[in-house]
Amino acid sequence: MKRKIMMILLAAVITVSAAACGDEKQENGGASQSQTDEKNTDTGAEADKISYDIDKCVKLGDYSNIKISLSDNYKVTKKEIDEYALSAAESNAQPVYRDTDKKKVEDGDVVNIDYEGKKDGVAFAGGTSSGYNLTIGSNNFIDGFEEGLVGAKVGETVELNLTFPESYPSQDLAGEDVVFTVKVNKIVEPDPDKKFELTDEYIAQNTEFKTVEEYKENVKSYLESSKKSNKERDTRQAVIDKLLEICEVSMPEDLLDARVSDYVIQYSNNNCKEGQSLKDFLAQTYNGMSEEDFREDIKNEMEGNLQTELILEAIVKKENMELDEEAFRKFVEEQVSTYGYESEEDFYKSNGVSAEAGEAYEKKVYVCNRALDMVVENASVKYGTAPK
Repeated sequence: MKRKIMMILLAAVITVSAAACGDEKQENGGASQSQTDEKNTDTGAEADKISYDIDKCVKLGDYSNIKISLSDNYKVTKKEIDEYALSAAESNAQPVYRDTDKKKVEDGDVVNIDYEGKKDGVAFAGGTSSGYNLTIGSNNFIDGFEEGLVGAKVGETVELNLTFPESYPSQDLAGEDVVFTVKVNKIVEPDPDKKFELTDEYIAQNTEFKTVEEYKENVKSYLESSKKSNKERDTRQAVIDKLLEICEVSMPEDLLDARVSDYVIQYSNNNCKEGQSLKDFLAQTYNGMSEEDFREDIKNEMEGNLQTELILEAIVKKENMELDEEAFRKFVEEQVSTYGYESEEDFYKSNGVSAEAGEAYEKKVYVCNRALDMVVENASVKYGTAPK
């Protein structure tokens, strides 16, 4: 949880979630506005080439015992458990229908049907069902099935000669001609008088639990875990906000500009169609937003994040904090395993930079995280009081 938060807060080529396209070339680490129609193949980070004196950039305030207040909304109540349990179960429950007097199928009707699908005269797996409620127009079935029932009468049997799409998951059926024999049993509608009830029977039939009590215990554990994570996240964010308040940052503009350019290049390479410029992408996606406005939005987002990064970097230096190589290696191994990377190198390169640049930045983030851990651990946090 802490890792995810810091990856958002520490702005570099791997942060800021806005989508962009186009190619930017940089000179002297600056934020050039020039573009080409070719992909930028430089996987280094220009920001890494910018030098700055952290002591001149940051004047630290007293971070030894930061005092913050947070409202105490991190306790799970019985009402929350009951409401979440009911909502989650109901969202997966089939609607309760009642019969109607309608005799002819129209678009939008819910039709109760029996059907059997055959290929070359032989019924195929998954192609047969009885008493199935199908909403006409839902596009839940292959093309032609639902349309073929429009105009059919209740009690009528219809034969539909259809073709499965080439992209259909089953190789045995993809692109194949089939015949569905469909009987229209009745036309139904949702019954407003039948409200969903959370019962032991429903839980036993539709979940891994046997009773409502067991199911709610699981919901309780989930909500408690979620609120614990929220509490950690909010506490860390409040500490960061306080650091921004008590510390003075003189922003190295060339570093900020390089970060913006690195980001634009990285995201462009990941998302642009061949030959598509940033200007064209913005015109198509963001209603003609100019490149200047786009870059300004990115710059504004990164500026606050970079301030946080510089403050934490200054704390690292003041506290003489060094990278714990063994702990870092373990962290990287966990990331590779958890997210399915082929290797540590792929993990470092996953954000569009070289493995060397990615490793250097990951190490920096890791140490800054430890600095934030220290400040949070030493903070005086009062829960139950609205933040000032």
